Amino acid sequence: MDHGIALRWKLAVVVTGLVSLLAAPVLGADAQPPAAAPQDAPTEQANDLGLELRLQTVKKDLLVMLNFAEHFIASGETKTAAQLQAPLDDYLRRHADYLVTQAVDGSNNEMTQLSAEIALVKTRLLIVLNYRDDAGSVLAEMKRLYAPYQKMSVQIQGKTTTLDEAIRQLDSDLARIAKK
Repeated sequence: MDHGIALRWKLAVVVTGLVSLLAAPVLGADAQPPAAAPQDAPTEQANDLGLELRLQTVKKDLLVMLNFAEHFIASGETKTAAQLQAPLDDYLRRHADYLVTQAVDGSNNEMTQLSAEIALVKTRLLIVLNYRDDAGSVLAEMKRLYAPYQKMSVQIQGKTTTLDEAIRQLDSDLARIAKK
């Protein structure tokens, strides 16, 4: 009995530490970067590079959260998984969603691809956590935002596929949990 309680405390400490680390980049997320002048190409490239690095970090963060959620759900730790909700919502709203919108508005194909991959991981995470309404909203938004990019290749969990195929898979996964 004591071992089970100790294990839960350890998991709670790990989750709290993870959420604290993941929320740290959020501190400067509300600041809007200044718009680059059209004639200032090196500054624009630096802004693009900075945005791309931030997008890569968000993708890695969401993959870590997804791994934690899958682990907790698979091991029956639904209460621990539920504790991810508030920090996850905050992280998505204040950081990830802002960057994804910024990347889609840009003209760089690599950033558009990366933002689509982030949206796919976000949707998978919401499905794993059984947030059906939120996952459905993200899928609908993805279909709208990425309509011109449906044949674009995306890499999700080590597999390369097209964006439309990945969205179809998430649609079927969402339909499956809706029946439960």
